[in-house]
Parts: sequence; structure tokens; C-alpha cells
Amino acid sequence: MKILGICGSPKGKKSTTRFGLEKALAAAAAVGVETQMLAIRDYQFSGCCDCGACYKELKCAQADDFSERLLPLLSDPDIKGMIYASPVYFGGVTAQMKAFMDRCVPFRRNGYLFEDRISGVLTVGRSRHGGQELTAMDLIKNCLIHGMTVVPDRSPTSHFGGMLWSGHPDGIEKDEKGIETAENLGKRVAEITLKIHG
Repeated sequence: MKILGICGSPKGKKSTTRFGLEKALAAAAAVGVETQMLAIRDYQFSGCCDCGACYKELKCAQADDFSERLLPLLSDPDIKGMIYASPVYFGGVTAQMKAFMDRCVPFRRNGYLFEDRISGVLTVGRSRHGGQELTAMDLIKNCLIHGMTVVPDRSPTSHFGGMLWSGHPDGIEKDEKGIETAENLGKRVAEITLKIHG
């Protein structure tokens, strides 16, 4: 049983979104599930062109990293939970995350293959209230369209998921409240995944 963390930041290993997602995955692992990080920036692909090829079978007509590497990875039957993470770019997800979400349409068109997966979302904004909830809604809408079960972070912080502040005067590492939401999200996704799929 595995929870896959999907990092939509175009930045490298020092990305604040990756930092938050690592906190969430570590908390999930502590509950007793395997975790895996997928950094979208490590793959080369563009958005969906809606050619319709994936109506016929679980494949994509575009010959790129999504078709050759990500389709097989996302098809792993051991993945029972997914955490989507994106920084806030102009009040929504990054272009990389949007392209990723659109390219996942073959999983919907071939039997709703994400349907039984548990999902949660995490966002990072430069301001304390800099669009994190709007970005979370982008991610949550994507999960619901796939028929996934979306869970929030758990009590006592339960709202829409992990919400972090990269603009903290002392750095994101000092955003204790935001880190708490990320950790609670990881715990909750793991707990519900174990209850449903354990």
C-alpha cells in the first residue's frame, strides 16, 4: 500500500512546496504506509491536446515522459492514496501541475482508475493568505472529477488540506502552524487509506 506525493513546483529540491510535501509524507509514513515522491519538474511533457486517442485504451498519443514514464508509474496498483501539492501561481496551480492534471484524463476515460484512491491537497503561498485556498480548490476539483475520496487535514487543524506560508519572516521552516497542517494532512490521508484499503 502506497501514498504518492505529487509535487507541482517547477523549482528543485529547495522548493518550499517540496518541503511541505515531505512533511506530509513523513507523517503518513509514521502511520504505517509506504510513501513515494513524484516531482513533476523531473519529467518533460506538455498539456493535453484532446486528440481522443485515450478513449480507446489507457495510452496517450503524445510521445513524451508522461506517456512513457508517468502513465506506468501512476498505474501502479499499490498506490491507494495521493497527495497533490502546488505553490500558488497567480491564485492557482502551476502550469506544470495543470498540465499533469489534464494529462491524467486517460485514467478517467478508461474506467475511472483513480476512483478508489484517497486524496489530499497541499498548497504554499508567499503571503499567509496568498491564494492557498483557491489553489486547494483547483486541486480538489481535479480529485473529485476522477471520483477520488478527498480528505482534509485532520483535527485540530482540519480545513482544506495543508496550507503553508513561504514568506514567513524566518523562513518556511518556522511556519509552525503551516507545518502542522501538512503533517496532519499526511496523517489523515494515511489513516483513511488504511481504513479503506488496509
